[in-house]
Amino acid sequence: MSLRASDALHDIHTATNDVLKGYLEMSERAQPDVQAVIRGLTAMHERHAAEQGAELARLREAGGGDTSVQGTVNKVVVILRDWLSKIDRDVLPAVRDGEESLRDEYVKALQEAEVSGHPSVATLLKTQMDAISSEIARLPKG
Repeated sequence: MSLRASDALHDIHTATNDVLKGYLEMSERAQPDVQAVIRGLTAMHERHAAEQGAELARLREAGGGDTSVQGTVNKVVVILRDWLSKIDRDVLPAVRDGEESLRDEYVKALQEAEVSGHPSVATLLKTQMDAISSEIARLPKG
């Protein structure tokens, strides 16, 4: 069964907010060079969350406060919290893994017929996924 476009967008919005929670917690304790990376990712995901919320509102769906205990993406938050005592450049490959997990959520959503058939949602998700891919390319591999 295919997800409705708004359901897929809700899932992405939830995943984005989950990642943001982890990054906001991490940024305060990170070393300066890592703080810059985390701040850049945070700013991107904040923009994405705002765009997603606006699209959800346009679709007459409630978009505010979407967070959940979501399998793959929530692992990112748990991993990030474990690093709070030592946040240096060594964590960046794991940050990359988290971003790749989030990108996978976009890929799944974009494969849904209801999403691909809804131009405004599909365009938004594709644009955001491409931005995430660009950031992933800048992060070190594990």
